[in-house]
Amino acid sequence: MSDRQKRSKTDIYASILEVVRRNPSGGRITKISYGVGVPLDRLKGMTDDLIDFGLLKKVESEGETTYHATPRGVEFLETYWKMNGYLEAFEEKPTRGLAAIVFADVAGYTALTQRDERHALTLLEEYRALTRGVLQRFNGREVKTIGDAFMVEFTSALEASQCAVEIQRMMHERNMAVPNEDRLWARIGIHVGDVEKKGGDILGDAVNIGSRVYPFAAPGGICITRQVFDQVWNKLGNHLSEMGKREAKNLESPIELFSIDLPWLVGAGQRGTSLPDA
Repeated sequence: MSDRQKRSKTDIYASILEVVRRNPSGGRITKISYGVGVPLDRLKGMTDDLIDFGLLKKVESEGETTYHATPRGVEFLETYWKMNGYLEAFEEKPTRGLAAIVFADVAGYTALTQRDERHALTLLEEYRALTRGVLQRFNGREVKTIGDAFMVEFTSALEASQCAVEIQRMMHERNMAVPNEDRLWARIGIHVGDVEKKGGDILGDAVNIGSRVYPFAAPGGICITRQVFDQVWNKLGNHLSEMGKREAKNLESPIELFSIDLPWLVGAGQRGTSLPDA
């Protein structure tokens, strides 16, 4: 077994946090043990270490114990995966291939942070947990997060679009159940193109184009390029509306865009739903 294949204690700590993070309602000790491949008697000491480090918290409710990653734990995990990505980028030969690239952010998040930073971070973690839960169902691979923005890779434009619709549906249901000031509105953009895969990252013009799409989406909406439209127009089940060609920063040519129509957004203002500024 090579040094890269050996599991250090840090690797196991990260695996514990990853399993916990992928369970928004909390990771249960037996599922953590199964997911990480560490016996229960050894796992107990490790979860205690993570709690002492402030990376994990234990919650006991109605006779049940669950574990949750703290904001500090999530920050550690993101740094860990980023460093792994850097190592892999040095060790792996780049490859090329087609990918459906999804970018998403939270509309108005900067203003929300300025009003109450701690509360904004709590809401952001809730949004991330919801999004990550949906990504797994549609085979999405989280490439990176930057602030409130996600970058995700799919092998299928249809799965990427279906995933985006499901995220917005679940966000809508969540928003209807919380006070107006706690509502979050994601903007999602999707593009398909040839990318270079280097380690855990993806690079290339297609990524640059993808990063310019989501700002054109309405809060709570989804915007796609012509390349995605051509692959999903007769398969998705949602009506697609033409948005025309739009100029985008640092792109030589305009990009042709469409929106995926979401029935709950039609007439949202007339139903008393308050949408933030994009």
